[in-house]
Amino acid sequence: MKKTFFILFNLILLTNLTFSQNSFKWKTAAPQEAGLDSSKIESFNNSLTSTEVTSCIIVKDGVIVNEYYKTGYNRESVFAMNSVSKSVTGAVVGIAITNGYFKLDDPIVNFFPELKNKNDVRFSKITVRDLLKNTSGLVSTDSALWNKWRTSGDWINFLFERPLSYEPGKVFEYSTGNTHLLSAIIEQTTKQTLDQYAREVLFKPVGLDSAYYDDDPKKISDGGNGLYMSARDMARFGLLFLNGGTWQGTQVVPENWITESVKIQTPNQARYGYQWWIRWFGKSQSRGFFAHGWGEQVIAVIPDKKLVITFSSRYHDNKKNAMYWQWIGDIVDAVK
Repeated sequence: MKKTFFILFNLILLTNLTFSQNSFKWKTAAPQEAGLDSSKIESFNNSLTSTEVTSCIIVKDGVIVNEYYKTGYNRESVFAMNSVSKSVTGAVVGIAITNGYFKLDDPIVNFFPELKNKNDVRFSKITVRDLLKNTSGLVSTDSALWNKWRTSGDWINFLFERPLSYEPGKVFEYSTGNTHLLSAIIEQTTKQTLDQYAREVLFKPVGLDSAYYDDDPKKISDGGNGLYMSARDMARFGLLFLNGGTWQGTQVVPENWITESVKIQTPNQARYGYQWWIRWFGKSQSRGFFAHGWGEQVIAVIPDKKLVITFSSRYHDNKKNAMYWQWIGDIVDAVK
């Protein structure tokens, strides 16, 4: 009887916790009500119509103050995040480390024993931290190798069968392959795919109902490039980081992990943390951090202005970067 009561009590507790975390409803307000210059926001909105931006959301103080969708898209539309996936995967890695599944400085040979057979002993020096910082020394997949890597039948073996480009831990070189290895480590240690584990520890607690990862040919979640999400869920994820990893009173992502993730980890090489980029925006040069995906998918967080700004777009390259940074700067400067 006591055992039955205990089980029921815990089920009720879990149900209430899930309800409290997912009871969040977006509030909306006009830009001027949230302290933004409405004429500047109107000018910004007008500038979007001739572009390939498919959605844009501006959140100020946790309230949506501007929401734009190109014709044919709406709140239910789900967008390919491309490399924005990396920042979400990085959050899941932080949760897994906090939950004791592996450690930041674990050598990845612990998870990929085939590296022990390499003639180059430097493979054994690569750590989880190196994957997060893009300092693994593994050949970059984000180059002329991209199509060959993506069409190979084994993405992990593709990485390991090529010579190292650099000494591990020394040189920043951006590579989706690094994040894919983090996904594989999540799968090995939690016994769930990244998609499954992320649903349990991040998507459900925060109410990211639209979010899901695609797979590689071996059915390993594509942690570096395969995430899909709606615009409002992009904004939720940004708001989670703005709030130090807390959602509806529950610490979902450890606060210290967020602090380290958005701190420059490769000084004098790249303004990059753990799967996040860092930049200064607007005339005020407000420090922000952002997730950025191919074709101009963006989640930008500017803490001192309490802003979250998201874009989904359908460009076929990243040649429009400067336009997005200017827009974010203009929005930052619109805060009175």
